[in-house]
Amino acid sequence: MKIRSIVIFGWVLLLLNFKLNAQQKLISETDSIAIFDTYISLNSSENISPIIFNDGLIYASANKSNYYKLFFSDLKSKSKKIKISSKYNSGLVAVYKDEIYFTGNSKYSVSESIINLVIYKGIIENFKVKNVAPLSICEEGSSYNNPAISRGGKQMAVVTNENGMVHLLELTLDSENKWKRSTIVFIAQANFNIINPTFYNENTIYFSSNMIKGEIDIDSVNYTIKDGEPIITDVFYKTDVYNIYKIVREDGRWQLPIKASIFNSEFDDFGVVFKTEKSGFINTFRYDNTDNIYYFELK
Repeated sequence: MKIRSIVIFGWVLLLLNFKLNAQQKLISETDSIAIFDTYISLNSSENISPIIFNDGLIYASANKSNYYKLFFSDLKSKSKKIKISSKYNSGLVAVYKDEIYFTGNSKYSVSESIINLVIYKGIIENFKVKNVAPLSICEEGSSYNNPAISRGGKQMAVVTNENGMVHLLELTLDSENKWKRSTIVFIAQANFNIINPTFYNENTIYFSSNMIKGEIDIDSVNYTIKDGEPIITDVFYKTDVYNIYKIVREDGRWQLPIKASIFNSEFDDFGVVFKTEKSGFINTFRYDNTDNIYYFELK
């Protein structure tokens, strides 16, 4: 009995230590969700776009810097910088096994002031990205960014402005293991952004957007006068803080997104990534006047 008690006590300590590594300090709690500090939020600021990688997170950070760089954190010790060329934009990346997908400038950019973006694929090895090449689905004259990949590695979501409309596009792998267009998940109204999509499962995607219910900003309507009558040339919609949305596919069709209220606040909330069915990490501005990454548990 004594030996068994020691073994059980040891397991309790191990589980407690694991929990404390994942969640350092409870900082917010409701009847639905508890949010905890992480090693990242306690030790740095300006951290965005986390994704699960091995036993930790890959994320982008402008901590003590003027631009974002990629890092890996095991959530227990100092983060390691991921070596990647500075010509690529270090925002949201997608990783499946040793494949990494990320955003970079396109050689087909319209002008010096209008830069198109493309999704690149590389191999990540010992925290260094190599063998980089653009995805063939990226078309000249359009931008592609914010890649997300499903747990099974067969689906990808990217944000693009193809055909002049910002939308979330789903890609799937074909029989030759190449990415091809599948379906349009959601089209945003003009002037709204879509950022940080993540797959919860093959039929559920979370993303963040500053969209609001189609209200026109009267002070920002541009017009010209023709034959004494005003002709509207540009319409801008009121924008909101960034909120997290959930969109679900039912009977083979993506439905309209709904606010994932459980994750949102009066501040910018940039996205969530799930580690288990009821836990994961949230990227928000709501604490300490900085973007940061926190651990959450749903109740």
